[in-house]
Amino acid sequence: MALKKMKGQRRQHAPGDVFVLQLDDESYRFGRIIKMGETTREARFPGGILAYIYDVPSADQTPDLTQLTPDRLLMPPFFTMGWAWSKGYFRTVTHAELTADDLLKQHCFYDAYYKDYVDENDCRIPERADPCGVFALSNFEYFQQQVDSALAGNPVVGSQRAEN
Repeated sequence: MALKKMKGQRRQHAPGDVFVLQLDDESYRFGRIIKMGETTREARFPGGILAYIYDVPSADQTPDLTQLTPDRLLMPPFFTMGWAWSKGYFRTVTHAELTADDLLKQHCFYDAYYKDYVDENDCRIPERADPCGVFALSNFEYFQQQVDSALAGNPVVGSQRAEN
């Protein structure tokens, strides 16, 4: 299933921003910005955006924020840049301050450089925690493949769909 382009958006992003992506069947899925990249030495992606995409289908762009929980992730957390908004693949629709209940207990990414698991700050963690993403900036093709795979019935390990 392909993503449809919407009208592009140029804006300042912030943790807690809720955005939509539209699928070619005209349905929407929601995402949320979790963290903005920092310019500290431990940040490998200055300006990068850590985001979640949820498996919460909708016929319109109005999210039910109570359903945007970590157990409803469509795919593992991922890193992106502002291009997804400026090109129209994502569109911010609201903002809701993040709480501890909105976040995974442990972010986990496989880092090909270290051949090990790291958290969102590029710090090694003792073991894999699901859902586990890839520690890299997501390009559009890879992102599209992850969305397609999840929607085709390959749910994220650790999500509500995977556990049922």
